[in-house]
Amino acid sequence: MLIDTFNIRVGLTEEVQFPGIRPDVKVYRVNGLLDSSEVYIIDSPEVRRVACHPHVVGDELISLMKKVAYDASKVIVELTMIDQLRDDEIVFEHVLRAAPGYCLHDALREIGLKFREVWIRPRYKLPSYRDHDEEASKEIEVVYQDFSNIPEDSDLMVLKPDTEASGRTSETALSRLYQEAGKKNSKLRELVVYGFISEYGMKVIEKTALKLGFKKIYFIALGNITSLCYNLYDMPLYGPDESYYSERGEIRKLGGIIDYQALQDYLLEFIPGADQPGDWSARQKTLFTGLGYEPGGIRKHLQNSIDLINRLWKISKGQEWFMEFHEEAIKKELQELKLKLEQLKE
Repeated sequence: MLIDTFNIRVGLTEEVQFPGIRPDVKVYRVNGLLDSSEVYIIDSPEVRRVACHPHVVGDELISLMKKVAYDASKVIVELTMIDQLRDDEIVFEHVLRAAPGYCLHDALREIGLKFREVWIRPRYKLPSYRDHDEEASKEIEVVYQDFSNIPEDSDLMVLKPDTEASGRTSETALSRLYQEAGKKNSKLRELVVYGFISEYGMKVIEKTALKLGFKKIYFIALGNITSLCYNLYDMPLYGPDESYYSERGEIRKLGGIIDYQALQDYLLEFIPGADQPGDWSARQKTLFTGLGYEPGGIRKHLQNSIDLINRLWKISKGQEWFMEFHEEAIKKELQELKLKLEQLKE
């Protein structure tokens, strides 16, 4: 019923086996979605816990993401020729402040890879929490960048983890990387995008990457390829679009792309309409800005999550698709969020 009600696409995936990853980690190839990119989904208990439970923050979040990134690093090695490249042929683009929280750079180092690192901080001029609408998305400024490590006269593989909702910050980050690489007579040839990724954002990034000259593009999404809400921010697996309801007073149903078996694992934990990555920067204890470190904003994230879940509960209650297990998941998560909030006050 949920699959049909929300048009959750469960028929595009096929499981792919990769050596060296843990038995409870699943990797799926997604077929027929993009013309010029290879698309994969990595799912595991750790991904699911982060995606379904916004009370997972701070040290626990980073611990889980390190495990996920280690699995992803093995997948990247198998998909690409990264382990045969020199360090001056690999560029890791850190999108500040939040993207280093995906821990992919740490995992790649752990398996012995070396690479050049560059940093950029694109920022919405208007407040961006749950507000990446079209007008706001046009107003992106780069408040910090350091591309000094770009090698000269090289064809580059680029690794870029981040939360990819609308794809707008990626347009900026990749375009600036292209400009700076050109100054050193280097070209962008291969791209690996990793993190929570929406279908909308994926298509925006592919179009941008092709325009910049990338010949090979890989997307490695966590858990599922998400739908994207009206606000171009929230990234649910499925459910009602709260931002659309708040503005229009109508229920708009959204569904992402996931393997059928993986969907069974998500059903009892995922709150319909909830934003899986949440405010990724606010879920972290400390964030690198390029010039120093600052706190992420965990308390604010927890309160925002409570508010959003309560609104989703109100919208969903009484709908024919809303099940008892949905209500149980909501009650449990609200309890965990409030408990975590109380612990921070102590």
